[in-house]
Amino acid sequence: MARKEKRPPIDDIEEFGIEFMRQRVKQIFRDHPDDYIDKLEEIGFTYCDDEGDKEEIEELAAEPETRRQWDLVAYFEGQGKPTKKIFEKFSEEKASENPNYPLIRRYFRQANQNLKGLLIHGLDHYPGRIDLLDDLAYYHEFEQSLAILIKYYIRACLGQANLDTFTLLAQDFFYATHPDGYEAYHALREVLEPGTQKRKIIDFLIVEEEEAANKRSQSIEF
Repeated sequence: MARKEKRPPIDDIEEFGIEFMRQRVKQIFRDHPDDYIDKLEEIGFTYCDDEGDKEEIEELAAEPETRRQWDLVAYFEGQGKPTKKIFEKFSEEKASENPNYPLIRRYFRQANQNLKGLLIHGLDHYPGRIDLLDDLAYYHEFEQSLAILIKYYIRACLGQANLDTFTLLAQDFFYATHPDGYEAYHALREVLEPGTQKRKIIDFLIVEEEEAANKRSQSIEF
């Protein structure tokens, strides 16, 4: 009887294909910096000269360049739990002079579960950090995480003492969840005490949004 060749799991085959294409893209960027678009089209890419296409190509070609970036990649592609140390590296990378955004974006686009865990770890320890809430909202674009987004935005809004920052948080909350049909302003109104400054701000934002919605409706009708 002929010996059957042992085939790798489907996931391994797909990962091999992704890594192979990634290496092809990096080689094209390296060897053809002036005509990389033509070379990318030769291997199957359809280039449409928009920001989304450009970002995906950059992400595919991105490589870690520093020790910190290598540590982040090892975490994202490993099985470890989020720690204070790796969270600090993540924060430092974003705040650095030359952050490797394409590399980090790649893991957002993949809806990487370790990245999600790191964002939740950060918000559990720093519930008012707007940059982490923005990151979680961006992650939500690639994996449905509405319940988690609501939880952390409400917590941040309730804990924020500065009224200007509270207003910005509430607006961010609204715009991050409105595409899902969620009424963030009304949700905040339900948990804020009547007569408080925060409640007055939310009442104002509700009226403002209702007026804007009416104007948009009228412009469509005419």
